[in-house]
Amino acid sequence: MQMAFSPKKLAGNALWTVATYGISVVVRFIVNVILTRLVRPEVMGAMMVINTLKIGTELITDVGIGQNIVTNPNGEKREFRNTAWTLQVIRACLLFIILSVAAYPLAQLYGIAPPELQVSALTFLMAGLASTSLFYLQRRMQVIRSNLFELSMDLVGSVILVVFTFLHPNIWGMIVAVLVSTALRVAATYLLPDARNWFAFHASYARQIFSFGKWIFLSSLLSFLSFNFDKLFLAQALPLAMVGVYSIARGIADLPTIGIARLGHQLVFPLIARHNAQDRSELKAQLAPLRRKLLLVVGVGVALGVSFGDIAIGIVYDDRYSDAGWILSLLMFSVWVAVLCVINDYTLLGLRKPVYSMFGNLLKLVSLVVAMSLAAGTYGLPGLLVTIILGEVLRYVPTIMGLWREKLSFVAQDLAITGAMCVLIGLLLYLRQAWGLGLPFDAIFAVTAL
Repeated sequence: MQMAFSPKKLAGNALWTVATYGISVVVRFIVNVILTRLVRPEVMGAMMVINTLKIGTELITDVGIGQNIVTNPNGEKREFRNTAWTLQVIRACLLFIILSVAAYPLAQLYGIAPPELQVSALTFLMAGLASTSLFYLQRRMQVIRSNLFELSMDLVGSVILVVFTFLHPNIWGMIVAVLVSTALRVAATYLLPDARNWFAFHASYARQIFSFGKWIFLSSLLSFLSFNFDKLFLAQALPLAMVGVYSIARGIADLPTIGIARLGHQLVFPLIARHNAQDRSELKAQLAPLRRKLLLVVGVGVALGVSFGDIAIGIVYDDRYSDAGWILSLLMFSVWVAVLCVINDYTLLGLRKPVYSMFGNLLKLVSLVVAMSLAAGTYGLPGLLVTIILGEVLRYVPTIMGLWREKLSFVAQDLAITGAMCVLIGLLLYLRQAWGLGLPFDAIFAVTAL
């Protein structure tokens, strides 16, 4: 029998997630500003390319090991845990080999050195040895402990990154810092409860993992391509210095989406997975207030980002990154729709219906491939950013249709808060004009086509 969850406890867990992520955001922002003072924009651009390629390689073989542990009825059994861990280690070895071999053509395409990718691929081998303990914190909804772990690892990783980059202000300093941070994180997973893992293989459990994992694989791969196609496209279309500028704007714009994704991963997904047999109307009534509060907070943040993001960029960063201002203001429109999509994705995942998210990402990817190819030569970078907004809107459609079929749709709530956010943006832009600050999009007209 499933236990009814407490709205008060749910709100408390959400607050912990938001608070710890907020601290991480502040730390990462400070680190990001420091890094732009230590290295050239070209290095920031190269690092963005390396990180993007690593994520893409990782998703090639994603069978949802963590998601299986959270949702599978046999997830608490040691045989299942060790089978999942064994598959994780095998996958890590495959990822290392794939990226090491692919480093040569990829490096030539993006103008980076093959050893930079090959050494970065060592993180796969390290991460593959991590304990499955984190997934069990998620399964048991031990949100506070999980968030404190993530926050502590973010803080340690940030310090290591700054120190290594200060000592070696080039891409190698940053790469080695990531390796050291990954090793420490893996070691720390064995300090959590139920951290013991060892090699084992049970065919029945492996089949269960792959049965659910095939949808995770497709959804994850399409999610990566749809989320990162702009980075990969621009990385081969623009000089690395401009890619570095774009990476600053994109990194800031991604913060709300990543925050909601963390909340969805640690709270919404396991919550829905645990209570997916509950009456849909009751589940919707319990989720609606939390969802509304979160979206209102994000909506205000997006409105401020659209209206004043360029001013903030001008204050914090030097003139080399000034174009990141108007880029950020445009990207924030896509961020809002992405946030709605992420919440929908984790709700569907908890219902074990990732297929709708897969189709959403497929639709977005196709639109980006077609629209970016057409816009690049005619409308330049501003046109490419508009295609990202369009792609997110198209991605949203299948997810909301899936939730409607599962009787857990929040489309009315989404439309109401979106309308309120647009009104707020209009008001802020009007005030900005009245104060003689112009509009954040004025600089777009000075930008030449690619």
